[in-house]
Amino acid sequence: MPVEIIGLGKQEVRFIWEESGDPKDEDVWPARALRIKCTCANCQSESTGERLLDPASVPEDLSIKDMHLVGNYGVGIHFSDGHTTGIFRFKELRRAK
Repeated sequence: MPVEIIGLGKQEVRFIWEESGDPKDEDVWPARALRIKCTCANCQSESTGERLLDPASVPEDLSIKDMHLVGNYGVGIHFSDGHTTGIFRFKELRRAK
């Protein structure tokens, strides 16, 4: 779980991790990349896994309107295009170093 998540009103989200003890251990995700990555039932078929979201329909200037923790495993993000249903798991947002 990150120790800090920064991104409200921004076009990127910064996840700061503590596991390694390195204060600069962070991952930065553009809001648009997160929106395209969404695996909710509106963006990806629950039965086949087929992508339903057309990446071309996601605005280039997308920003973060709100965020909330989902248990200890993820974050829910409200995007400026009105999309609110995705859960982004920390283990999938943590990039290998």
